[in-house]
Amino acid sequence: MKKFLTTALFSFLNFVLPAQMCPSPTAQMDLDINNVRARILNGGDLWNDPLLQTPHYEVPIGSGKNAMYAGSFWIGGMDAGNQILVAAQQYRQQGANDYWPGPISKDPTSGTISVSNNVCNDFDLLFPITKNEVLSFISGGPATNNINNWPGNGNVPNFQLPYLAPFFDFNNDGQYDPQLGDYPYFNFSGSYPIDPQTGGFLCENYVFGDKAIWWVFNDIGNIKTETNSGPIGIEVRALAYAYSSSNSAVNNTTFYKYQIINRSSSTLFQTHAGIWADPDLGNASDDYVGCDVTRSLGYVYNGDADDDGVSGYGLLPPAAGVDILNGPLADLNDNTDNDHDGMVDEPGESITMSSFIHYYNLNNYPNGNPNTTNGYYYYLQGIWLDSLPMFYGGNGRGSGPGATTSSTTFMYPDNTNLLFATPWTMNTAGLIPGDCRFLIGCGPFTMQPGEINYLNDAVIWARTTTAGSNMPSVTELQSASDVIQNFFDDCFTLTGLQEESTIKGIQVFPNPFTKNCSIDFSETDLKEARIRIFNIKGQLLHEEKYINSSNVLIFGEDFNTGVYVVEVRDANSVFSQRVVKY
Repeated sequence: MKKFLTTALFSFLNFVLPAQMCPSPTAQMDLDINNVRARILNGGDLWNDPLLQTPHYEVPIGSGKNAMYAGSFWIGGMDAGNQILVAAQQYRQQGANDYWPGPISKDPTSGTISVSNNVCNDFDLLFPITKNEVLSFISGGPATNNINNWPGNGNVPNFQLPYLAPFFDFNNDGQYDPQLGDYPYFNFSGSYPIDPQTGGFLCENYVFGDKAIWWVFNDIGNIKTETNSGPIGIEVRALAYAYSSSNSAVNNTTFYKYQIINRSSSTLFQTHAGIWADPDLGNASDDYVGCDVTRSLGYVYNGDADDDGVSGYGLLPPAAGVDILNGPLADLNDNTDNDHDGMVDEPGESITMSSFIHYYNLNNYPNGNPNTTNGYYYYLQGIWLDSLPMFYGGNGRGSGPGATTSSTTFMYPDNTNLLFATPWTMNTAGLIPGDCRFLIGCGPFTMQPGEINYLNDAVIWARTTTAGSNMPSVTELQSASDVIQNFFDDCFTLTGLQEESTIKGIQVFPNPFTKNCSIDFSETDLKEARIRIFNIKGQLLHEEKYINSSNVLIFGEDFNTGVYVVEVRDANSVFSQRVVKY
């Protein structure tokens, strides 16, 4: 390990100033605008107190029950010499740390990147803002401390990038100054520019939510003691936000945006970014985890019908998940369906979930805690610590009930991995519920010097009202995921917010489908309704009237591969569900 660390430092000696000794980040703040109280940290990690090692992802708010223990942003890749470089975070135990506060300076002549102790200390903060205080300000009210302290600009004489946190520049002078009418950039018009490549909205450079928290961190402020990797040279601007909403899916969700900037002078190849989570769902000792490949959703649910104990949710336990809403841009012509929409190499394709791996809280095991630079990078790719590929079924390593010798990168997808006919869950594998960790990876992609990429995710919580499922609340979580994805895709405008389904008993299957799909009304008491089917851009493709004379409608044979929304509506209620054709 010492030899690797020395090599890593010398390979970057000409690019990163070696005398940077920033202290570890310390700032903490709660995001608490809706039914969730989520602890935000400023070191790439989330949801826990690193000093006390206590969870702080409370949902419902005020209940004392937590759905998540810890989470963090990971990234890794290879330099031109095939040296692996990684930045990651877990619990900061024994001072382990890979991230430091503040933006990176880059000398335009030498290309050297640096971050001083003063910068790290100045940015050992979190910057909160609410939509209401900005609305009050632009309506003639005073600028609050949050508005005045918003870090709109970098220190250009110190070779930082000129813009930091998004702001509305009232007089277009490039300088953030609330006294001249500038403010944190909530888009109150509801109108967003269109991406000419994809036809979707361009809404990365805004602030969202009814409450938002912004911060910036880097991986060069000191020697990395989490992964023991050399520095990459990334600057990450992060935004955590949430909405107070009458829609339960939105009201039980928190959102996260990571703007990833390669500030080094080197290209990072075979890059994978990801979200790591230790999801203690109430009582952490009886959890299962799994993933939904088509939704790019990793989730946790209770392993039995009762989440018992003082910390548990009790009967009818909820489920929670990390949903990758969009990810880094895929490399051109990589011949991969990176966003699971049934299309390959479409313009502007992003990489959502490319791997999902579960591991145990064990040291020195190939499916346990990572403890080397290579190990963190392997997990980002969905590969075991001993470089063995993941195999479908069983324990993912070729043994246990249902084990195969077919490789995959998605653990426990149930029936959502269409390459395999047999469902795979922790239950089918005969595994005992316990304290679980998982990592969602998004890659590979290439990051050129100066390149900017994004990763957007949401943490969603949902709870069933029906007993008897062997995967409690997962179906409800998947429905909430569809609502959140549509809300995100429409830049959080009201048209993107699906109404909650109030018609019960409709079944849409199979989903995903390859030839056609059926809508079964046999368990409903509908007399008349309107059936409409939209594509992912909201264009109406099919409409007909339902009269209680036929129980099943079959559609989709003439549809292209892609994502669609089925809507059934009568005079007083609605049913809505996303479906995917491969």
